[in-house]
Amino acid sequence: MKLLSIFLCKVATRLAKFMRRDGSVIGGFVALKISPNVLSKIKLPKYVIGVTGSSGKGSTTELVARILSENGFKVIYNRNGSNVTSAIASLILNNSTWNGKLKGDVLLMELDERHSGNSLKFFDLSHLVITNITRDQPPRNAHPEFIQRVIKNIIKDSTHLIINVDDPLVNALAIDHKGKLSTYGIDKNNYSTKSSLNNLDGSYCPKCNTKLRYTYYNYGHIGSYSCPKCKWGRSKPDYLAHNINVVKGTIFLNKQRCNLPSNFLYSVYFVTASYALASELGLSSDSILNVINDESFKPKRLNIYNFDNRLWQMLASKNENNLSYKQSLDFIINEPGKKTVILGFDNSSRRYSENDISWIWDIDFEDLTHKSIDKIVLVGRFKYDMLTRMEYAGIDRSKILLIENLTDDLLPVLRSKTKGNIYSCVCFDKEIELKSILKKDGERNA
Repeated sequence: MKLLSIFLCKVATRLAKFMRRDGSVIGGFVALKISPNVLSKIKLPKYVIGVTGSSGKGSTTELVARILSENGFKVIYNRNGSNVTSAIASLILNNSTWNGKLKGDVLLMELDERHSGNSLKFFDLSHLVITNITRDQPPRNAHPEFIQRVIKNIIKDSTHLIINVDDPLVNALAIDHKGKLSTYGIDKNNYSTKSSLNNLDGSYCPKCNTKLRYTYYNYGHIGSYSCPKCKWGRSKPDYLAHNINVVKGTIFLNKQRCNLPSNFLYSVYFVTASYALASELGLSSDSILNVINDESFKPKRLNIYNFDNRLWQMLASKNENNLSYKQSLDFIINEPGKKTVILGFDNSSRRYSENDISWIWDIDFEDLTHKSIDKIVLVGRFKYDMLTRMEYAGIDRSKILLIENLTDDLLPVLRSKTKGNIYSCVCFDKEIELKSILKKDGERNA
């Protein structure tokens, strides 16, 4: 059955790609139908690494893969970001020999936080990186404490945990862990605040339920905290990003200078997580930083185009995650000059049919009242719901433009009625449409 499952996985994947489909899930789906426990029969390498969390896991996985590959490891990883159980099965079986041995030194997996337990039924992780646990996709993920329990159930004492100690929900997972533990975090910086309007989750001590006290917040419930009663809290990280200058794109990691691949606060976190993991695998600081500082590396989240001599930056915003979205808004506000912002989506999620839009009320769209914002352009099926949210945020109606026909109307409106550089903060599917429209117009990447 093992050989048959591997064969059918490879065939199904190739057929899907021949039909110009993604093909990252179908092979694993077929294989698991034939043999549900086939993954337990695959010989895996010494390093079986998982990266999970509400956000940042894709960027972390991508950078870790690059670091390890350029330092001589043969890395098998889900480069297209497919991270549910069938996708993990496809990844492993498509990269296995016919007798069931993975053809690599490292198996590196971005793991869907909700389905990580199903993906790891038949093998253990040597290392697990946990980025953060935040409010994300409520119809699917319920609430952060539920996801925290799901992740806790996949942690074994044989797994080396590498956790973001700035997140109390993540840090709490280390309380009962008896295996190896490494922590990472970032120092107080220009984005840090004394209070947080977005501190919706993780406010109470996991040991005694006392309300946590924060020295500062980086965003949401993530920052420097401690319990006034039992003294549990954020300890000094093993790997600390300090002297952080997001605008200039530089940080220091354990006293060594490092360039950021993009000017987002989230970049500081995924770079620090990647550095921590690579260090724990035995790579030297110089060999890690040589890769991170390579200017050719750009995360998937950022796409830059030249549109009529105006810079157009596409920020692939993650719907239903207010803290991820908040970082995109912070980035836009902190960019210089006048700006036009494009917002919108057709579906809340690509994974389920429920179109719960309550999450747009968790996002600080009030930030867009900033004087540098010239126009806000609303697109997509829910543009009128977004219009209502903008009006409640106190944004002048004269600043808001609605696009009924994206293909025909968007570019003429941008050319005639807007000023400054353009920042689109839309869902992944809508971003594909924008790229297609720009391509037809003859625009090129900047």
